[in-house]
Amino acid sequence: MRRIAFVVAGMLLAGAWPGAAGARQNPAPQKPAEAGAQSQGTAAAAPATTPPAKPAAAVAPAAREIFERYAQAIGGHEAWQKLTSRVTRGTIRIEGIDGTGTTLQYERAPNQNLAIATLADGTVFREGFDGKASWEQDPNGTVKVTEGARGADARAEADFYFEVELAKIYPHARTMGQRTADGRLAIVVEASAPGGTLHWLYFDAETWLRFRTDIFENPLSPSPTTVERYDDYKDVDGVKYPFKGSLRGEGTNIATRLTVIHHNVTVTDDEVARPVSAN
Repeated sequence: MRRIAFVVAGMLLAGAWPGAAGARQNPAPQKPAEAGAQSQGTAAAAPATTPPAKPAAAVAPAAREIFERYAQAIGGHEAWQKLTSRVTRGTIRIEGIDGTGTTLQYERAPNQNLAIATLADGTVFREGFDGKASWEQDPNGTVKVTEGARGADARAEADFYFEVELAKIYPHARTMGQRTADGRLAIVVEASAPGGTLHWLYFDAETWLRFRTDIFENPLSPSPTTVERYDDYKDVDGVKYPFKGSLRGEGTNIATRLTVIHHNVTVTDDEVARPVSAN
């Protein structure tokens, strides 16, 4: 569900639908958007980020070990491998746009998915991965294949078992050390999928749950392009899943909340198929 928020954010900044201008011109930076409930607080959109201080080796495990601890914290490999499909429903709110929209996502192993975001004004966005390529559909019905670094990220994250396969997804990840972020002590890992954008992954030093990702579309910039946050992890069919999320970038503040998750249900070919472009 996090990628549909990313797609909506990108189209908002590009002015891809009439409500985009209002969302950019009427931000309330002191109060993050909410989606059916209060979202986790943030101070500012994509602030400048200082690299974590390098701690002693005993304090910061290797990236592979951190990924494994995270996998165990969210249920473990065996529990995730029992799942073959997922259907989720939720809500979405965009700061500067009145009302609450809805989200719907279909996912099927090994790497097919389709997400739909319907805003409060009826505007609809779609994005997905059809097993071969990532695509996005704007409110006008135009479908475009996602290419470049964003396409590489989408391909990596389309893996149905992405959350427990981070060591495979990010083969060259490295531990950056400890830092305090969002009021929590975190261990930060720098990672990128082959051909993808630079990510800083934040794992809670006590629970090992991932609660934040900084995305740098410009790897030379001191500030992330986008900051994603995850919260309210709940047990569903033996695995933990974050029910609350937010995405903040320049001029953008989006909050999502899941309301329903169903595993191992039938997901048809049509439900994960790339739509025909209107143009």
